[in-house]
Amino acid sequence: MNSNNICIFVGRGQMVVKQMPDAPALPTVADVEKLLPADAKLITVHANSADLVATYLAEWPSSSSLQAVDFRPLFLTMRRDEFNAAGKAKQMVFWEAQSHFCPECGAKLQPLTDISKKCPACGHETYPPISPAIIVRVERGDDEILMVRARNFRDDHYGLVAGFVEVGESLEECVRREVREETGLEIDNIRYAASQPWPFPSGLMIGFVAKYVSGEIKIQEEELIDAKFFKRDALPALPGKMSIARQLIDEWTGEA
Repeated sequence: MNSNNICIFVGRGQMVVKQMPDAPALPTVADVEKLLPADAKLITVHANSADLVATYLAEWPSSSSLQAVDFRPLFLTMRRDEFNAAGKAKQMVFWEAQSHFCPECGAKLQPLTDISKKCPACGHETYPPISPAIIVRVERGDDEILMVRARNFRDDHYGLVAGFVEVGESLEECVRREVREETGLEIDNIRYAASQPWPFPSGLMIGFVAKYVSGEIKIQEEELIDAKFFKRDALPALPGKMSIARQLIDEWTGEA
């Protein structure tokens, strides 16, 4: 990746890539300059020790070498440093579109740094929001983990209990609450495992491991279709490889 790369986000959830023999890649400004509308608003994003530019367009003209494709599956095919940089760019483009005016006094915000804006009238500073959420692998004994099938899943896979952190609670309190609310179970020995930026649009997934203590499964029907403990040799359909849920599961099975 170099400073001439550009991230062009299109419609709902697509990004323009250059189709290369080995893997999709970010195009350069030179690749797209004749295709960009004259009024396209470009922002600079600092990622992976390099600057790139990014923009949002409602649609993209067809091109033999440049195509708008779904962003999420690019995790599996694009170079990881380019995908991570594009993820940050996606969050910054979203923030740019949502932060024109000061939330304190309503004046038009002005750029302060590459990740902040400042109100010239009242001095209020604003930064891109990050929405923290927890996800947890609950273990029962040495050979079972709790897995859930949420109503918002797009297919029949099972994942892990997850949810957004609420105002006034710690990450560990959020883990206990989400497990209790979604499954009725009590857990203990909560340990941090890993984290993952989740640019859909601006999340941060924080992964934990915990131990089952007590209770019988009673699902929160508004959120879940099913919840069960599964053994290593009888797991259901799993989340995609890009998710921290799959990372936590693969670490437990030894597939990581």
